[in-house]
Amino acid sequence: MLNKLAKLTPPGVCEEPAPTTRLGDWYANRLNELRASAGRRRRLAARRHEGADVTTDRARRFALALLLAAPLIVGAVGSRSTRATREDATTNDHREIAGELRDGEYTLALELRRTTWHPNATSALALDVPAFAEVGRAASVPGPLIRVAAGTRVQITIHNALAQRAVVHGLHDHEGARDSVVLAPDESREVRFVARSVGTFAYFARLNDARTIFSRRDDSQLMAAFVVDAAGIDPRATNRRERIMVITAWDDSLSNRSSRYGRRQVYAINGRSWPFTERLAYDEGDSIRWRVLNLSQHGHPMHLHGTYFAVRSRGTPFVDSALGDRSPLVVTEFMAAGQSMVMEWKAERSGNWLFHCHTINHIDEELRFGDAGAHNDRADHASATDAMAGLVSAITVRPTTTTTAAVLTAPRRRLRLVVTEHTAPGLAKPSLAYVLQRDGREPARDSLELPGSTLEFRQGEPTAITVVNRSTQPTAVHWHGMELASYFDGVAGWSGAGTRVAPIIAPGDSFVAHMTPPRAGTFIYHTHASEFVQLMGGLYGALIVRPRTGRADPNERVIVLADSTTDPLVGGTPPSMINGRRDPAPIELLVGTAHRLRFISIGAVTARQLRLLDGETVLRWTPVAKDGAEFPSTQRAESVAEQFLAAGETMDVVVTPTRPGNWVLEVTSLPIITRVLVRVRPMKRARGAS
Repeated sequence: MLNKLAKLTPPGVCEEPAPTTRLGDWYANRLNELRASAGRRRRLAARRHEGADVTTDRARRFALALLLAAPLIVGAVGSRSTRATREDATTNDHREIAGELRDGEYTLALELRRTTWHPNATSALALDVPAFAEVGRAASVPGPLIRVAAGTRVQITIHNALAQRAVVHGLHDHEGARDSVVLAPDESREVRFVARSVGTFAYFARLNDARTIFSRRDDSQLMAAFVVDAAGIDPRATNRRERIMVITAWDDSLSNRSSRYGRRQVYAINGRSWPFTERLAYDEGDSIRWRVLNLSQHGHPMHLHGTYFAVRSRGTPFVDSALGDRSPLVVTEFMAAGQSMVMEWKAERSGNWLFHCHTINHIDEELRFGDAGAHNDRADHASATDAMAGLVSAITVRPTTTTTAAVLTAPRRRLRLVVTEHTAPGLAKPSLAYVLQRDGREPARDSLELPGSTLEFRQGEPTAITVVNRSTQPTAVHWHGMELASYFDGVAGWSGAGTRVAPIIAPGDSFVAHMTPPRAGTFIYHTHASEFVQLMGGLYGALIVRPRTGRADPNERVIVLADSTTDPLVGGTPPSMINGRRDPAPIELLVGTAHRLRFISIGAVTARQLRLLDGETVLRWTPVAKDGAEFPSTQRAESVAEQFLAAGETMDVVVTPTRPGNWVLEVTSLPIITRVLVRVRPMKRARGAS
């Protein structure tokens, strides 16, 4: 199965959105363009396969056989470098700023070199890729960090030691024109400018004339961060206080029938793929600031376990904008190709946590090769290092000497959730479900609810939920967006601390999760084991936390968006499942009534654009919460009823119909558009009313 999110990834960051707005607005414009031109859609699809191998199937099979028979060194065909002479690229954790700063002038000598990259550390996997290097030092993936204060005079020389022509972008001030530097093989050039624009930027190079600004193939690792701090700030001192994460990706040019994704892929953070990514450690109470740059040609919804983070800025390689008092509080932030963000969070709870992409085919353990090889769908996943791959970063928050050990509060409410499995005929994958036990009798082990039973908790109420696994697969449950103790977070072999970590829930076994939700809102619960099989098999559901006082609102509507696994793919994309149905039931609304629509996006591999329509007219609604966090009144404003949602995001909106009629909720995951009937009925009059 091919990468699905490519459908909604911008064709090039040269068409970047304004960084001050949610990138979904930009995606909405792109969707409108694509609806208007089927031919343009075909060209986009063709560009998505830019650089694909054009050999015959027989030649492909022969080349693949040679590849598998030899050491795992893959890369550019025709490279004059050999394994014996090519240097190994180091990884770049961005703790060190390249170049030299003296008397207000920053100087750096860069070089483009052919290297061997080891995203799995010392494993057998070795990728032949070009990379940036500081002259006199080893090449690195990502490239050397440039970081200066605004007002610094910058002088950079660039030498192309590759056998190919290179075009280097981003080495300029970001208030002016976007200059590029064209370098023939063995050519050197110099650039001079004054860095004035403050923000998180990037520099990168392309080795061909493809329209996409980022690559998935040979030159995909020619990426690097370029940060400009405010005037008067010491960049080196600031760099010690925060971390920079650069996301890159690489796709093989050869098809691989043994991979469910059609070809071998690597997704990396600072040059490493999980479980070889850097382990980050903080102390409880620390205030943490990260700069995250998505310098891959893929979109990534980046999710932080156990706590919220504030998005302080959004940008692209060329422009950046601070959000100030408009900074959203989220647990998942979708990053389009080329997007950057500055995020801040506080280490409020000790234990082990994760920060990862929520698109399953960017963290699937099947992405591993070499001696970090993939595990099958039935692996026990008892250790976090056995599960997942790619875009995953592990975090440990150490308790301080003054920290009081957490004591479980006796639950005032107990729930029992059963993992069920219905065996499918033939070779089809089994269906899985979460079914809430509603009385004294346990649900049948083959009963199904899709999506899983909606769970309702109460704000501030200690709750214990016993998860009973009646399926044949080991599993774990992640309480997505919930602020809880690490041990109950749901990552088997990792959640917890020290030697006390959460176990996998084996078939026939159970696990009790404790939590006291501190806030009311819309959340998700889902599997965190063998996600490709189990999430797409049905292990997901809505989790609604009610306010401390008051009852459930009869006028709210919960709308769960997921991927179908039973319908054929359309253009490589699975159709949408809306509240568990490919042909969703109508949504009923009343005139003059404020309805809260709780949207939950838990697709495994797709993102979606939502629009609420009356005929051809896009209606209006008021967003009121994101990822369970209510917006302050100053951030609530009526807007056009359009919203982009990636996997792992929730959004609450309020809409008040003014007249009866039939509306449409349009759910788009290109090239598939699903339309849900929304019936707006007149308010019923009370008996005896005149």
